[in-house]
Amino acid sequence: MQDQTILVVDDEESEVDLLRRAFAKAGSTAAMHFVLNGEEALSYLKGEHPFTNRKLFPFPDLMLLDLKMPRMSGIEVLEAVRGHSLLKRLPIIVLSVSDRAKDIALALEAGANSVLTKPKSSRELTNLARAVQDYWLKWNQTTFVQTPPVPRHRR
Repeated sequence: MQDQTILVVDDEESEVDLLRRAFAKAGSTAAMHFVLNGEEALSYLKGEHPFTNRKLFPFPDLMLLDLKMPRMSGIEVLEAVRGHSLLKRLPIIVLSVSDRAKDIALALEAGANSVLTKPKSSRELTNLARAVQDYWLKWNQTTFVQTPPVPRHRR
C-alpha cells in the first residue's frame, strides 16, 4: 500500500491531539501533518517555506479542515485551493464543531468534498476517523495528481 498523508488544519491544539489519537486508535497508517491556520495550510500545499522539503512534508492525499480559524477562515482556504489549478482536485473534508445548515452550505459551495461534525466523545471520533480512513484513503478511487503530466515530444 502506498504511503498516504493527511494534512490537518486546525487552530485548536487540543483538537489536533484528539484527532491524532483517534486516527491512531482507528489503525490509520497515514502520516499526519498539522498546521494551525489557513495561511500555513496554503504554504504547506504550495511547498513554500518552511514546507519546501517534500520528504519531510509530503503533499497530502487528503486535507481535514476546520472552518473557524483566525487570520484565514476555512472557507477562504477552500476558495484559494479550489481556485489554484494544481491544487483544486485535492480531497478536502471540513471537520467542524458547527452543524449549522448555513456553515455546511457555505463549505460545500466553496468546494468541500464533505462536511463532518466533530463528535463529542472520543469513541465516536475514533469511529469517524476509521470511516474517513476507509472511505477517503482506502475505498475512494479518485487519485490526486499534484502536477500535470509533462508533455512528450514527438520525434
